[in-house]
Amino acid sequence: MAKRTQLVAVFLLFLLATTATTVNAKKKKKTKAADESPAAVDSPSAEDASPASGDTKLAASEEKSSPAAEEAAESAGEGEAAEAKASADEGGKAEGGEAEAAPAAEESAKEEKEGEGEDTTGDDAAAAGAAEDPPPGSQLEQDIIKAEKKAGDIFPAGACKAEIKLFCEGVDVGNRSLERCLSESFKLSKAADASADKKFGKKCLKAIRRFKIEVYKDISIDKEMMEACKDDISSLCDDDFLYPEVGSVLACLREAKSGGKVSQACGQKVFEAQMDAANDFALDPQLNETCSGDVKRLCADVPTGEGRVQDCLRDHRNSLNWECLAELFRQEIESSEDIRLNTRLFKACLEDKRRFCPDVLPGDARVKDCLELHLLDSDFSKTCKVEFERMMERRASDFRLDFNLRKYCAEDISTTCYQDAEDVADVTNRDAKVIECLQDYRGELKDPRCRQQVHQLTKRASEDIRFNRPLAQACKDDSAKLCKDVPPGHARVLLCLQEHRKGLTGPCKEALFQEEVRFAEDIDFKFPLRQACTDEMQRLCKDQPDTIKCLQDKVEDADMGKACRDEVKKDVQRAAEDYRLNFRLNRECFSDVQHLCMHSCDAALESGGTESGVTCGGATLKCLTENERKLSSKTCRQELFYFKKRMVADISLDIPLQMACKTDVEKKCGGERDHSKALACLRGKRDELTEECKEEELRLSEMEASDIRLTPTLMNACGLELNHFCRGVQPTAGLAFRCLQMSINEVGMSVACKAEVDLQTFRQSSYYKLDAALAEQCQGDVDALCRGIDEGKEGHSLVLQCLVDHQANLTGRCLTETAYAVRMALWMYHREADLVKPCNAVVDSLCANRTGAGGAGSAGKAEEGVGEAGLVGQCLLEQPREKLGEECGRLVGLLGQQGGHVGGVIDTSQLEETLARLAQVQLQAQFKPEGESDTEEGGGGGGGKLVLTGVTAFVAVTALTAVLLGAGYFVYRKCFDPTRNYTLMVKAGDV
Repeated sequence: MAKRTQLVAVFLLFLLATTATTVNAKKKKKTKAADESPAAVDSPSAEDASPASGDTKLAASEEKSSPAAEEAAESAGEGEAAEAKASADEGGKAEGGEAEAAPAAEESAKEEKEGEGEDTTGDDAAAAGAAEDPPPGSQLEQDIIKAEKKAGDIFPAGACKAEIKLFCEGVDVGNRSLERCLSESFKLSKAADASADKKFGKKCLKAIRRFKIEVYKDISIDKEMMEACKDDISSLCDDDFLYPEVGSVLACLREAKSGGKVSQACGQKVFEAQMDAANDFALDPQLNETCSGDVKRLCADVPTGEGRVQDCLRDHRNSLNWECLAELFRQEIESSEDIRLNTRLFKACLEDKRRFCPDVLPGDARVKDCLELHLLDSDFSKTCKVEFERMMERRASDFRLDFNLRKYCAEDISTTCYQDAEDVADVTNRDAKVIECLQDYRGELKDPRCRQQVHQLTKRASEDIRFNRPLAQACKDDSAKLCKDVPPGHARVLLCLQEHRKGLTGPCKEALFQEEVRFAEDIDFKFPLRQACTDEMQRLCKDQPDTIKCLQDKVEDADMGKACRDEVKKDVQRAAEDYRLNFRLNRECFSDVQHLCMHSCDAALESGGTESGVTCGGATLKCLTENERKLSSKTCRQELFYFKKRMVADISLDIPLQMACKTDVEKKCGGERDHSKALACLRGKRDELTEECKEEELRLSEMEASDIRLTPTLMNACGLELNHFCRGVQPTAGLAFRCLQMSINEVGMSVACKAEVDLQTFRQSSYYKLDAALAEQCQGDVDALCRGIDEGKEGHSLVLQCLVDHQANLTGRCLTETAYAVRMALWMYHREADLVKPCNAVVDSLCANRTGAGGAGSAGKAEEGVGEAGLVGQCLLEQPREKLGEECGRLVGLLGQQGGHVGGVIDTSQLEETLARLAQVQLQAQFKPEGESDTEEGGGGGGGKLVLTGVTAFVAVTALTAVLLGAGYFVYRKCFDPTRNYTLMVKAGDV
C-alpha cells in the first residue's frame, strides 16, 4: 500500500509541477519581448545557453567569455549546432488537462491513507525523495521514465528541481525544452567553471542522461525530430521488418544523412543526436547495447563524457566483442565528416581552428583539411598536432575513415577495387587494402577528385610512416630496433629504414621497396628531394610538367645548389637499381617488359640481387637495352634512351657493370672511386679482366656505339665538329661517327676530336659490334661463317678477320661494310691493332717514311697530336700486290671493293662514288646534336647549308666584305656626296 501511495505521489508531483511551470511561463511571456530567450534569468551566460529555434546558429554572447565557454558555444552552435524551440504550448495544454485532475487524485490518496490510519506526511516526503534519485532498475524509476516519455521532457520536480530553478525557470515543459536548457546550461557552466559539478548535482546529471538514453532509443519522444524527419522516416525508415530494434530508426536516419538523402531540417536533428552520442557512448543505442559489457569490463573507471569511454574502448580494440567493435567503428566513420563529432580532437584544436581557419564552416571535413594545411606551421599548437596526427594515423588504416576519399572515390572503389571493398564490408580494415588498390590504379581512376585525394594520401604516406599503414605494419619491429630514437615526420623514419636497408627483415624490405616504387611517380612523394630542391624547383623547373626529369637534366647546372645536386644524384642512383623505381620507364615499357623481359629479374632475385631478393639489380634495364630493336613502344624507346644517356654520363648507374667489375676495379685499378677513370682503366686492361666484367664492358661499349650521343668522350671532344661538318646527319647507326671519320683531315677538325675519332676507330677494328652498321649488316654472315669463334676472346679482331677470310661468301651489304671497316683500320693505322698486324712488316719496310705523321701508331693519344690520316693506307695502295704478302694483300684488296675510299688522299676511281653516297646520306639522314633531341629519331633537316672553315672561310669573308664596302661607297657617292663636281648653267636674257 505504501509503495502504491509513493507511485501516486510521483505522478501527482510531476503533473502539478508541469502545470505550475506552464502557468508560470505563460505569465512571464506577457511581460517579455517576443524574441527574448526564456532562459535569460539567473544565468551569467543565459543567452548562449538557451536553445535557438529554427535553423539559426546559437547566438554568441557579446560579453567577453572565457575560451572554455567559447569552446562549448562553438561545439554546440557552430555551423549546424544543436537547437530546439523555446516552448511547446500544445504539450503544456495537454498536460494541463491532467493537472486539473491532480488535486482530486491527491485528495483521494490522502483519504486512502487516512482511512488506513497512516501518517501521509512522512510518506509524501519519502516519495519526493525517491523521485529525485530512484534506485536503478526499480519500478519507481520505470514509472518516472514512462511519465517523462509521455511528457516529452525531464521530470521538473525530480532530481533537477534546483537546477531548473537556477538555470531554466520559465522554460515550458515538453519537446525536450527543459532537458535541452539544462544540458546547454551545464555545458556552458562547466566550460566557464570547471567546478560546475557543484552547481549541477550528480543526481540531476544522472537524470538528464537517463532521459536522453530513452529519447534516442525511441525518437518519437522528441516531437521536433519527428516533425522534421516525418517524410524521411516515411520514405526511408518506415519498415518494422527492417527496423524492429530499439534505436533502429535513428540508425537508419544516420545512414541516410551520411548518404545525403535526408532533408536539411532532419539532418540537423540527426546531427544533434550524433553530437550527444559522440560525447557519451550510452546515448548511441546500438553502441550502448553492444558495448555495455565491454565498458564494465574494460573501462569501468573511466568517467563518461567527452568521448572518453569510446577512447578507452579503442585502446582495448583487440579485447572487444565483434559487435561492439563494428559499432565503435561505425561511429568513428560518422565522426570523419565533422570535426565536432570527434570530441577529443575538437577540444584540442579549437584554438587552432580559430587561428588558422576562422571562416571555414564545419562539415564535409573542411575544417580538418584546413588544419592539415597548417600542421607544419611553427605556431600550430602541440596539443592539436598530437591529436590531429593521431586522427591521421587512424584515417590511414581504412578508406572509410577518410571522408573525402569515401565521398569522391565511391564509384571508382565499386568498379576498380570492389574485391578489396567486399573483404572489409562490415569490419575495420586494418591493412588498408582499398587504399593500396586506389594507389596502384591511380592512373585509371575516373573521377579527378578521387585521383587528387589519392595523390594527397600518398604524399602523407611518403612523409610519415605512421600514415603508411602497410609499411608501418611490416616494419614495426625493424623501426623499433633500428630507428627507435628517430622522431616521426619529415620522412625521417623512412630515411632511417633506407639507410639500414641491408639489415631489414624480409617483409620490411619488401614493403619498403613497394612503397619506393609508388613514391617514384611524383616529386610530391619524394620528401627529401623536394625539401633539398625547393629553391631550384622554383628557379629552374617552375613551368616544367615533369619536375623530377627537369632536375635530372639540370643536375650539372652551375645554378643548382650542392644539396639539391647530391639528392638528385642519389635519387637517380637508386632508380638505376630497378626499372620499377624509374616511374616513366616502368610506365612506358610495362608491356615490352612483360613480352620481352618477364623473367629477366629471376636470376637476380634468386641470387639475392642487391637487396636480398627485392630489386633486380639492373637486370631488366639490361634486357631492354639488349632487345631495343624489338621494343614495340616508341615512348619506351625514348625513355630507355634517356636512361642510357644518364648512364653513360655517370657510369655508376650501370648496376650490372658495377656488380660484375667490383673485384676487377679493386685488383686491377687500385679501387679507383671515380667511375669514369675506373672504366678507362678496365678498358686498358681488358685481357686481364674476369669474364663477367669483360662481358659487361663489351655490352656498355656496344650501347655507346649504337648512338654517338651515348659516347660522352666523343661528344665532348667533337661537339663543334659535329655542328660544322655533320649537321643533319643521323646520330644512330654509326652515321654521325662515319661523318667525323670522313672529315678527319678537314682544316676545322680539332686535335682533341681527331684523337678521339682515332681512338674509337681503333676500338672498332678490335670488336666488330662496336661498328653499328657492320654489326647490323653482317650478323647473319657472322652466325653462318664465324660461329666457331669464342666471343669471350673478342676484342682481338677475330670476327673481322674471319669476315675478311670469307669475303667471297659474304652476302648483301656485309662485304661493303667489311671493306669500310678494313679501310678505316688501314687509313688510321695502328700497328698494335690485331686486324692490320699482317701488314706491319710491309709498312716497316716500304712505308717507314710515312708512319711518323698521322695516326699511325699513335693509338689516339691526343697529347701527341694526330696528323693527316690515310698516309699509311695510301702507301699500301701504291705497292704492287706481290710485295704485300697474302694476308696483307687480302686486306688491301678490300680497299677496291664497293664502298669507295675515305680520308684525305684522293687516289682511286671509287672515291667520287663514295663521296656522292656520303653526300646523299648527309642530306637524307637527320642528325641533331646533344640537347636538341632526346630520341633516336632525329628531326628536321639541316642540309643545304654551306660550312666554310680555315683559309677558305677567311678568303670568303674578306671578299664579301670588300664587295659590301664597294657597294656602299657607290651608293653614297651617287646619292649623298656634296663635293661631287657639277656645271652651273645660266640662261641669257636674249634667250
